[in-house]
Amino acid sequence: MASAFRMAIIGCGWAGGRHAAAFAQCGAQVAWAVDVERARAEALARTFGVGHASTDYRAALDDAMVDAVSICLPHALHSQVAVDAAEAGKHILCEKPIAATLVEADRMIASAERAGVLLMIAENVRYEPLYQKVRELLVKGAIGRPALIQMTRECYLVKSFLEERPWFLDRKMAAGGIMMSGGIHDFETMRLLLGEIESVSALRAPQRFLEMQGDDTSVALVRFTSGAVGTLVESFIMKSLVTATGPEVHTLRIDGELGSLSVHGGRTIELFSEREDYRLGGELVQHDVYVPEADTFALEVAHFLECVPTGAEPLTSGHSQRRALEAVLAAHRSMELGEVVKLKG
Repeated sequence: MASAFRMAIIGCGWAGGRHAAAFAQCGAQVAWAVDVERARAEALARTFGVGHASTDYRAALDDAMVDAVSICLPHALHSQVAVDAAEAGKHILCEKPIAATLVEADRMIASAERAGVLLMIAENVRYEPLYQKVRELLVKGAIGRPALIQMTRECYLVKSFLEERPWFLDRKMAAGGIMMSGGIHDFETMRLLLGEIESVSALRAPQRFLEMQGDDTSVALVRFTSGAVGTLVESFIMKSLVTATGPEVHTLRIDGELGSLSVHGGRTIELFSEREDYRLGGELVQHDVYVPEADTFALEVAHFLECVPTGAEPLTSGHSQRRALEAVLAAHRSMELGEVVKLKG
């Protein structure tokens, strides 16, 4: 199906370029490039041999030959574009987070269901082989029942990032700071590994970037329905001394009744387990499990193209990613109220 599949990319910034490259890699045709800045739409069109460039996404929706849209806009703009696309009969791949509010997310989900089109959220961590391997180890019981998960997202944001993305300064338009823009990934990773979240308590640190309305550093304490707990640190001011040249460092550690596993910003899972089948000569040892890097954008696009013809529910469906959004919104509400916020689910 991919060879005859025609896409419209709506939003031609960094994410739009990654989506266009992934669809081209998977054999689909990118037929439209849409952006409010015509020069950016035309640049993407030239790069990928796109036939149409426009500043109006409705022009792409009016094209009967377009099968689906890829929405790569600030999340506050997702809902209306997705609803219009669904009503036009187009399948939808939408960048994370699904929307700015749960009401907007529900509107997107309902519109897609009424129209009988697929709504999938481009939450690429769900397709990351590293986290899939961690999940496999947990399912196998490598560390027994998980009790504690700790995740850190270290980003050292420079002024040029904000200068190139002035919309990022606005809390509503910019994904509400790092807890939304980056934390949405990590809440979803926690859900993938330890299951559904019951409650969130969060704190916002003193601001470095005063021009940002959203948080640039914040911390969340999470309780899962299983009883396990977790900590999440999201920061635009942390710079790793080990990998000082990298833009971001992500760390993960999970401790259970029989051992622990961790990932320290690389592709290797360090596993320690008291289970007999992980011992060597009866001795407790550390096992290093290396997972090769993969293009998660291509993996999620391939999944989207597989789900469209079959009607199968994608791993990152609208319903699934509504739960991740609810967790982040609970964190923001906790920052404002100074209390634990329970999720409704």
